[in-house]
Amino acid sequence: MTRLFTGSASDYLRLRAKKHRSNYNDPKQADILDELADDVDKLHSERVIEKHILEFGPAQIGYLLIYPNISKQRAAKAMKASREVRYYSGNDYLIEVSGELWDMLDDDTREMLIYHQLLHLDPTFKAKNQEWKMNIRKPDFADFYRINDNHGSEWYKTIQATVSSLYDLDPKQESKVSA
Repeated sequence: MTRLFTGSASDYLRLRAKKHRSNYNDPKQADILDELADDVDKLHSERVIEKHILEFGPAQIGYLLIYPNISKQRAAKAMKASREVRYYSGNDYLIEVSGELWDMLDDDTREMLIYHQLLHLDPTFKAKNQEWKMNIRKPDFADFYRINDNHGSEWYKTIQATVSSLYDLDPKQESKVSA
């Protein structure tokens, strides 16, 4: 028997998170996904998309804060949504952001982090099939040059330093922190 979930996408994701948490005995490991990041979505992403004139066609983008973090060396991650998440949330892409880090960052650094992640998204229209294909773009030097030329690399260093101070990383580990 197949059960369909009736409710909002955020309720579905919360339910999945509770189910996932119940699989852990350690509450610290269980605290991974708590809520859809409405503040990320409305406040920062719209501002970044308008400011940098980014175009995503019909693609819908969801934002998640992962508590306490994605990993100690990963600030954020852009990915295509799975079929289930696409069905229940309507999102084609998800941008996950480490929650503890997000809470510590200033607004300018938050915007740069979201901008960097949005550059990974690459919806492409296929004329032959008359449909959109949702792709993830690997980070290339052109994206980094565009960010670096216009905004410098201070935002990236801020993220590395913040993650390093949050998780007491040594300098070698700090250099491996990625956005």
